[in-house]
Parts: sequence; structure tokens; C-alpha cells
Amino acid sequence: MPRQRPRSPRTAYDVPDDFAGAFERLKEASGLTWTELARQLGTTESNVWRWRNGVVPNTRNLLALQDLARRLGLEHLLPTATARERG
Repeated sequence: MPRQRPRSPRTAYDVPDDFAGAFERLKEASGLTWTELARQLGTTESNVWRWRNGVVPNTRNLLALQDLARRLGLEHLLPTATARERG
């Protein structure tokens, strides 16, 4: 029988309902195109399109987005995601 690795707790984020609107405002304030924004975040344009239409990004992309907003001095435009552990 193979040995099982102990599972470390994973973190999930609850994102406020206005994420799509905040994402749009961040894009406008940044002066980036949607394509440039996707490139800066290291994701695809189709992911960016989904986020614009209400799909919440996964944790890796959400953290990349928060990091980009911080680097641009625009973190105040993003809603605060609340961390919670998930099993």
C-alpha cells in the first residue's frame, strides 16, 4: 500500500460579490489593455474574460492580481478577499 502524504490545510478565499466591477475599475485605472493585463498576471485572455463576467479567479490568480494592484498602487480598488481554510 502506498504511503499517503499528510495533507496540509489549503487556503480558499471568499471574494465579495462586486469582484467583476472592481476588476473593471482596476483595469481602467491601470491604463492597461485586457491583453496586457492578462500578460502581467501570467494568465490567459479567456481567464480575464471569465473574471469580467463574474467568475472568481483561483487562489493563484487572485494573489497575482492583488500583487499587480499593489505594484501599481491600486490595491484600494480591489475588494478584500477573506481567507479561510478548507479541508
